[in-house]
Amino acid sequence: MSFQFQPFSRKQSQLLNWWRPGSGVEERRIVLADGAIRSGKTVAMILSFLLWSLTCFSGKDFIMAGVTSGALVRNVLGPMLSMLETLGIAYEWKRGEARVIIGKNSYYLFGADKDNAQDKLQGMTAAGAYADEAALFPRSFIDQMIGRCSVEGSRIFLNCNPNGAWHYIKTDFIDRAEELGLYRLHFTMDDNLTLSPEIRQSYARSFTGVFYRQYILGEWVSAEGAVYPMWDDKENTFVEGERDPEALPFRDMRRFCAVDYGTVNPCVFLDVRDDGKTFWIMKEYYWNSTSKRRQKTDAEYANDLAEFLGNDRNTQIIVDPSAASFKAELRNRGFRVLDAKNDVREGIATTAVCISNRRIRVERNRCPALLGEVHSYVWDEKARMKGEERPVKVHDHAMDAVRYLCHTKASRFRR
Repeated sequence: MSFQFQPFSRKQSQLLNWWRPGSGVEERRIVLADGAIRSGKTVAMILSFLLWSLTCFSGKDFIMAGVTSGALVRNVLGPMLSMLETLGIAYEWKRGEARVIIGKNSYYLFGADKDNAQDKLQGMTAAGAYADEAALFPRSFIDQMIGRCSVEGSRIFLNCNPNGAWHYIKTDFIDRAEELGLYRLHFTMDDNLTLSPEIRQSYARSFTGVFYRQYILGEWVSAEGAVYPMWDDKENTFVEGERDPEALPFRDMRRFCAVDYGTVNPCVFLDVRDDGKTFWIMKEYYWNSTSKRRQKTDAEYANDLAEFLGNDRNTQIIVDPSAASFKAELRNRGFRVLDAKNDVREGIATTAVCISNRRIRVERNRCPALLGEVHSYVWDEKARMKGEERPVKVHDHAMDAVRYLCHTKASRFRR
């Protein structure tokens, strides 16, 4: 499939040509393109890396890395091969070897999602490297990747969306740009000429708080304090008997059940009604095996779920994908089971927008655990100082179920 090239913005053109003689920064060894989502940095970097490697080298090896091998193929390799076809450049993709041959150069494909992923790079001598979404890589992989690029004239291409203010990409690369010979290009959505004003506004509505600053403004800022400071005890709750009698009856809405499964940890079910705009959380089930001093089996939890839902088998059950045995038990009983989207950071961002826009309403008298957790759900300060962003893993099981619901079922346009 050919690639449909669009006009490049000034920032994209800088990224395309930074390595060429006369650019003023051609002596830099590392280029880092960071900033807002959908800002056009990835397309420009793929083409820049491709043209640079084919112009400057023949018969050399290169590293191409993504968060996972699948993400690399989807986000980088697919567009790159389409570009090659459009440019009339032949290539050979050796899938079994995780390698693409272009001319006399070989491009080796790596996933960087494991702590020991850097081991796969050992012994390699490379003329250059491309790292997609580098802020999600273990530091050890980035260090090993840079160390492997020992051929004279080698270059490192990094792109990413911002993370916390203490992330190593910010403190050890961006803040030391001159010392490292790093050329930084910061992108905003204005640098992507293909985005219409309506699409930009849609993305802007998709995030709030720290995630708006990171994903839309492209700032390296840290999440602190409450995970959901936008929660309002009045606006995000309701009492069933006090709703407007003219409103759509709950019985006429779609029904979901969000589940955070636990054996040693608490197990949570949330009974949810969806009118197309708002998730109405009607009631909760909360079993804490520690306080109850008894663990339940999958069969017992399945019995409890059936009773909780009034034996309704048409309700879609949204479950953590890692709960394999419980999902099998539910399917054997005729329940409709859907794997939840379980990306924590993205899920929190989605949930925050739903809360901020009052698209989540919780029954005030039937969800004591959820309403208790939402105020104690905070960012981990110790992790933040290490450049990591994650909530404190205490009293978060109802919050996990809410996140599964929102991230799995809330489209960008609902947000």
